[in-house]
Amino acid sequence: MKRKLGLFLALVMLTASGAIMASKGHGEIKTMASILAGLNHHPSSAEKKQLQMIVDDSHASAHAKTLAQVMIDLDHKVSGADKAKLKKIAKDSNANENERELANILLNLNHKASADDKHKLHAMH
Repeated sequence: MKRKLGLFLALVMLTASGAIMASKGHGEIKTMASILAGLNHHPSSAEKKQLQMIVDDSHASAHAKTLAQVMIDLDHKVSGADKAKLKKIAKDSNANENERELANILLNLNHKASADDKHKLHAMH
């Protein structure tokens, strides 16, 4: 009986820690990292819909929304206006590490992510 209770409590703890990670934007980062890792010139229509969901999500951070919108507008590389937004995120100590990393990857993007950047993106998801 004690073993079943222990297993149940362990399951509850794992579920709760997963919910905490999701609430801190892990899902948005995972989605954007996955899209960037497979990107070739620009996101597909289906990927743009996923990114738009992040932009429209009231629980997503302002940085996540900005990153998603930049990715929606992406065409081979980031536009000049979007570069300024990304540089701001990359230097913002309030942005989490993954948000800063995504901003830097987008700043360096040219048609697709480099091999080194793909390695970083795969670590995010």
